Parts: sequence; structure tokens; C-alpha cells
Amino acid sequence: MLKKTVMAGFVVSVLAGCSSIPGMESATVDRAEMSKSLTQNCTELGSDYTAVSYAVDKASKMMVSIQERQCSVFGDYRTLTSKHGDVAGFLAVNADKSDEELLVAMNEFDEGKPERKKIRPQVEAYKNASDAIFEKNVKLATDIAMQAAEIAIIASQNAVAIAQESGMAGLTNLFSAASNESKEEGEEKETVPVVEAYNELEARSLLAYDANTLISMDKNTIEQLENLDKVLAEKVKS
Repeated sequence: MLKKTVMAGFVVSVLAGCSSIPGMESATVDRAEMSKSLTQNCTELGSDYTAVSYAVDKASKMMVSIQERQCSVFGDYRTLTSKHGDVAGFLAVNADKSDEELLVAMNEFDEGKPERKKIRPQVEAYKNASDAIFEKNVKLATDIAMQAAEIAIIASQNAVAIAQESGMAGLTNLFSAASNESKEEGEEKETVPVVEAYNELEARSLLAYDANTLISMDKNTIEQLENLDKVLAEKVKS
């Protein structure tokens, strides 16, 4: 069974119908804090799952595998960004810029800097080092989406039990659970196994999705930079 405070936080996000990342594609995300939180959740969610039935257990095992793979890729991503601090910071700040704004930001960053410190060559080095990570991340995005469909089937097949557990009264209980963890550890509330398994599936899905999206933001900005370079090259030719 997942730690209560971790589960409560994830299930509240799921009930609210949103990801942990506000706006998902906004450059205003505090990436350092988000990265730290995701890494912590990778550890706290672990690999244990609630056994229910063959079909539900199969989905749980698959989601554990996806979580472990995504957390591994995210760990590689964190290591990479720590080695390429200037690029990581530039990509984070400029993730939602238009082409024109991104070009201005690049020129402002590079102004007065020696060639080895300019952002363009650093982005290229970062891209070359991150290609394998981005490739794995894209594959995982597909797997996460496919598994979300499996979770939806489980939800539909157990709609009554999940609705009873996750209604507004249940939401109130979750907030209470998060603030009274020590008491709960001594007096565990009984939970219907399939509901517990469903909550675990949703928690793992949300974690994987957030980690995947954070990496995807950098990939998208790098692709935008590459497209800008092509446009500029064409303008020079003409």
C-alpha cells in the first residue's frame, strides 16, 4: 500500500482532473522544485501494488514497469541538465516563447560572450547528449497513453466502488488523511482492494505523465531552435 500522504496528494490531483504541473506547457513551472518532487515520488511510490485479479494485476504490473522506466529516464535527464546548466536554464525560461521571442532571447544571451559560452553551440551539444533520452521519452509517452486506456477500462468496470470511495466525502477524508498521517498509521482505514489498485494506477500514471512532459518541454524548445536555424539559413541564401 502506498504511503498515505503520497497517495492523498496524487488522488487529489486526479480528482481535480489536472496534472501536478500547472499549465503543463508553461515556462513558469518551478522546474527545480518539480524535479525534486518527482524524484522523491519515484522513490516513495515504489513497486508494490495491491493484488485484485488477473486483469487488474496485469495493468498494475505494466504501470509499475512504466513508472520504473520513466523514473530511470528522468534520472538520466536530471544528470544531463546538471551538466548543462546554462542550456537547461535557457530552455526552461524560454519554453513558451514564440519564434521571434526565442530568437531575441538567444541573441541577448549570446551578446558579448565568447563562442564557447554562447547558447547555440551549447544547445547543439545538449541535443546530441539528450537524443537517446528524448527517444526513450517519446516511446514512454505512447506507453503511458496506452496504459491510460487500460486504467479507464478498470474505472468503468468498477465505477460504483470508485465513485463511493472517491466522491466529495472521500475527498474530504483524503485531506484529513494527509494532515493526520501518524494517527492513520495506527488505524488504517479499510479500502476496497480494486479501489486501492485503481488509486495506485492513477498515481503512477500521473507521475509518469508529469516526468514525461517535463522532458518533452525541452525537446519541443530544441526542435523550435532547430527550425529557427533552418529559417535563418534560408534567409541568408535568399
